[in-house]
Amino acid sequence: MSAAPFRLTAAEFTALARGGGGPAVRVLRAARRSRTLLMIRSIAAAPAARPAYELLREVRRVAPAAVDRVLDHPSVGAWATRAALGRGRPEDLAFTAAAAAVRGGVPVELEFPPAEVFALPSLGVGVGVGLEPLPEVAFGPAVFQVDVWAGGGVPAELPVDTAVDLPRLRERVGAAWELLARHDPEVAAEVAEVVRVLTPMPSSPAGTSSATLADAYGCVFLSPAPDAETVAVTLAHEAQHSKLAALTDLFALVEPDRRAVFYAPWREDPRPAAGLLHGVYAHLGVARFWRGRPGGEVEYARWRSAALEVAETLLGSGALTAVGVRFVGEVAGVLREWCAEPLPAEALAEAAAEAASHRARWEAAHRG
Repeated sequence: MSAAPFRLTAAEFTALARGGGGPAVRVLRAARRSRTLLMIRSIAAAPAARPAYELLREVRRVAPAAVDRVLDHPSVGAWATRAALGRGRPEDLAFTAAAAAVRGGVPVELEFPPAEVFALPSLGVGVGVGLEPLPEVAFGPAVFQVDVWAGGGVPAELPVDTAVDLPRLRERVGAAWELLARHDPEVAAEVAEVVRVLTPMPSSPAGTSSATLADAYGCVFLSPAPDAETVAVTLAHEAQHSKLAALTDLFALVEPDRRAVFYAPWREDPRPAAGLLHGVYAHLGVARFWRGRPGGEVEYARWRSAALEVAETLLGSGALTAVGVRFVGEVAGVLREWCAEPLPAEALAEAAAEAASHRARWEAAHRG
């Protein structure tokens, strides 16, 4: 199985840097799939993985779309990264190969490695001699699988709620999808392209929590949210993180010096340059969500200014590569345009007060 090189045109790169991407988002998915395939090829050098790898090759010969569908599942990318780094079992490739064979309609006999619970990526969880399919949440072009990662692979700091209330999740995500599709169809289309899996997290006393994993492209972890608006902005926010994670497979945007840390207006802890860049790009998406939304003036004012402040910090930090400077320069250009848009004085004052309060709290905690 070969992995082809991927390229973005200058226009596609600029579109991504300005917060969108359109067709370029499909390139990012294909590039991430290629990365996963390269990891699997390295894993196949282990004798325990060879039978599964040969099966995967055969399925790809007759049913390439089935293999692509399985390789795109976030758990496969996460497992392949761990295994390629020596932190996962090469023989677990059998689960990926079996899932591809099932999807491709290829009959096969394959021995699974010992596992308390096994999952076939993109299909479901083994229960006795059967398979319990992953539930889906589908709205128009958006189809999200609900996966609690029964086969493992989620970092301990990301708790998963295995007792998900599926009807409530469908109701909230459905309302959020309708809101996104009505308010910003371009963002809705990107969310539908990027996000393939939702993983529920337990309720958080601090409010709604969400996360993405760089190696699990397409999965959004999220806790219960109070309303559809919160779910919608969360999906827009996390899709930005996923896009940037895939883009950094293709381009080095930050210099490999991790010693310097910076203030981030959306965090309570100092952030390295790579984390700061992720925050800027995610909050570019947050500001876009609130832009022009009735009742969203304070949020828009807060996050457009915060993201511009951090973009300018990055541009002056020396922490970016030449490509990174070009990327963040485009981000900053959009934010400068937005910051010039008029807003009610009350909204600007409230946003400025929130920003000052956060900065003072952060300074007190980290500057002594």
